[in-house]
Amino acid sequence: MGIFKCAEYKVNCSLRNQAVDANPDIAGIGVIIGFLATTCLAFLVTLAVLFLDRYDKIHTFFRRKFTANKQQYFHDESGPYWRSPAFWSRVLSKNLLALADTQIMTGLAVQFVAVMKHCELSIYHFQIVTELAFLTTVTHLLTLVALRDYFVKNKWINLPRIFFMAGNLGLLGYTSFISYTYDLAGLDLSSQLACFYQGKRPEFESAFQTKWALLLIGAIGGHTAVILAMYVFPETPAEGATTTFQWVKKIGEWFRTWILTPIYAIYGVYMASSILSNTQALGTPSVTIAGNENEWGFGQFLPVLLLALPIFAGWESFWEEKDDKDKEVDRFGRRYNRASKSNTGLLDVEKGPAQQGMREVNPAEVGVALGTPRLGESFVSISPLSTPERLGVPSPAASPRLGAAGGYQERPRTPSRFEEHLN
Repeated sequence: MGIFKCAEYKVNCSLRNQAVDANPDIAGIGVIIGFLATTCLAFLVTLAVLFLDRYDKIHTFFRRKFTANKQQYFHDESGPYWRSPAFWSRVLSKNLLALADTQIMTGLAVQFVAVMKHCELSIYHFQIVTELAFLTTVTHLLTLVALRDYFVKNKWINLPRIFFMAGNLGLLGYTSFISYTYDLAGLDLSSQLACFYQGKRPEFESAFQTKWALLLIGAIGGHTAVILAMYVFPETPAEGATTTFQWVKKIGEWFRTWILTPIYAIYGVYMASSILSNTQALGTPSVTIAGNENEWGFGQFLPVLLLALPIFAGWESFWEEKDDKDKEVDRFGRRYNRASKSNTGLLDVEKGPAQQGMREVNPAEVGVALGTPRLGESFVSISPLSTPERLGVPSPAASPRLGAAGGYQERPRTPSRFEEHLN
């Protein structure tokens, strides 16, 4: 196709160390700060979520290792809910999702612009696009690993996220091929990208020997592992049950979570930061820039202000989780279905009682019987059909609170904001 050959553009590809026109939409100070800050925040939030999800296990390990107390630790659920690890894990998990969603859109946007205007860009600016997109894949991989159970359990809800993540990753594979192999084509950073398309492109075998291969293996491997667990491999059964490949999956999950992802994230942040530091926005550019990329305009304020969206999400999630425990209606005025409310949360469906800091109560520990006291059973059928003897229904006299005149008081329902407005 002519559009990918830049045949209509007349450029002198023999020039070296030439001045490059400023392009603040790609290399502006606000754009670079926005991408770097989002990835660093995602890294910190991921560490916090992984720690909170394993709080009881970590506490138990240090208790048995460094103290005389060898009992397993369980978080005390009798205290305020907002002080529990489960509460903060849910709040920060929603914050992490907001960070990932922000970078999905910004990563796709900056790469789309670079691909559409590739004949007009310099290799210097195209390389910056690649590093910014590299940072977005770090955020996405951290999110997939930290919230892996949430993505697996809610695979159809997260299908749009996976689709856009895959699209962003596919574009990165293309843009990084050019950014990491331009020198093999005899070009330098100040050359026009049109020279790459008009000249002889590097062989695939030669390109795969560069850091492009490490990027592809780490990014594609980490993303693919979670996506396969979501849509291909069967779910891991309940505790105690086994499947043929369960042990292989556990080893793979451990390797992905504690080896592949940390190495890829640290490498990605380090490499991107080292290259982006050689820009006019963060330091001394590696080429001569004709113009100014440090001016703050709309295109620079927007990426920085987008950082407020995850903060808003975390603030809203904090008060929603903290207050909704005791409310009869949600913030939109809808009544809660108490039977299913715990299953609609972000991570409740993925965690067992032990993971959420809960455990079964032993009657011997509290010294009381957990069964309902009975005064006597009267088998009274409420069906017109014959009822088996063992399916009888206790009469009201069977329990002091059943049918008593003043034994039950209906809890007053909190009116919704819409009902208050009508009144």
